[in-house]
Amino acid sequence: MAVIDSLLGVKVSIRLNGSKEDCAEYDDPKPPQTPASCGAATHSISKIIESQDDTNFSVHYEFKDAQRWLKSRRGLGVAIYVDGNFADGNYVRSTLSNEAGIQGQVFRGCIEGKIEASTKPGKDILKPFKFTKIIQVEEGGARVTEDLKVVKHLGNIEIIIYRAEIRGHTDWKPDNITSKTELAEKAMKGKNFFSEERDVPKFQWLDCTYPDGSVRLARFIFRYKSKTALQIEGILPREPSPESSPETQPRNAADLPHEELQKLAQERLDQLAMVKLESKVGVKREADDEINSRMPKVYKMTTDGAIDLTE
Repeated sequence: MAVIDSLLGVKVSIRLNGSKEDCAEYDDPKPPQTPASCGAATHSISKIIESQDDTNFSVHYEFKDAQRWLKSRRGLGVAIYVDGNFADGNYVRSTLSNEAGIQGQVFRGCIEGKIEASTKPGKDILKPFKFTKIIQVEEGGARVTEDLKVVKHLGNIEIIIYRAEIRGHTDWKPDNITSKTELAEKAMKGKNFFSEERDVPKFQWLDCTYPDGSVRLARFIFRYKSKTALQIEGILPREPSPESSPETQPRNAADLPHEELQKLAQERLDQLAMVKLESKVGVKREADDEINSRMPKVYKMTTDGAIDLTE
């Protein structure tokens, strides 16, 4: 889980495919300079995670010793932006009325995907987050300029934590965002899409005020990249190639067991015997070749007698 040293008690993490374990996180050498959400953050941190094609992911958060934030109708808001788009938000507050009861409590939550309005009564639509490759299109000009606006926050999962106070409920409905399936190649660096949608019970949306205005308590950013990209950037070690594998070191006879020494010695004796045998056969073959190389006399009979035809 990503933890900000100056804000102990608040943790955020990413999990893959419904796992109960947080995915591996790496320090981000180049944190994004421009967040997707508006407002400055009192505390912030940026991490890098490995994305896997066709893999669902979810965002998990945890608050400990939250009595300084959770009082009466006051609580903590959690909002998620994926690739620059608002995806979902939760509100965390305690059902206990006294601060002593809140002390020591741990509040945990999970956001699995984008919530959209449904035409079915009493239902909303949940589209789970999913890592997917993007289609590259070779275009330029205005298309690239337009897509560069999209990719400004591409590859970022941004979570903001802020203080809020409930005023009541609202009939606000989430926007139905359609992700672009194609981007110009010059602007493309990766893309997140949503997984297969499913119906969920209708969410209640709250109307809140914000004691800190546009200032956020914390901002967590997870930049997701493929394994290959992480290896190129030196964040993950490269897999050794067969050519670069270390050569086998010669073995020392003193380190070999007695049985293996006997086996090797017998193999060597067999090799020497074979060489000796082959050398004898070679000598005999050379002698035979010398004899066979002497051409015999060739004669042809005529009525006058035999004539020697060899030179």
